[in-house]
Amino acid sequence: MRVLKPTTDEQTFFIIPREYTISNVIKLRDDQTNTTTSYTTTMVKENDYLKFTGVFTLLEGHFYDLTLTSVAGRKYNADKIFCTAQTINQNNNEEYSINKDLYITNDSYSNDYIVL
Repeated sequence: MRVLKPTTDEQTFFIIPREYTISNVIKLRDDQTNTTTSYTTTMVKENDYLKFTGVFTLLEGHFYDLTLTSVAGRKYNADKIFCTAQTINQNNNEEYSINKDLYITNDSYSNDYIVL
């Protein structure tokens, strides 16, 4: 799964394709609204990866199906994309939380109990 941001800046992601004769037009299908949008991206082969760079119009908290089309017309469901503005870095234990900034713990009371 790829994680992209809900921004109008250029974003980059890498995939390992089944074949390297892929057009630079990708399709993203929103899982919640079932709408498909085509994007023309800049595609570069780096080592064994294909690097896609483009501007995507994505909604916060939505999942997308990434579909690639080869030059011969074959379609491949390549990957899932999740859109979030949260910082996600598993190396620093920064994980996605659906309750971020919504659920706040209250530590203002004493958790001691009294035995009579």
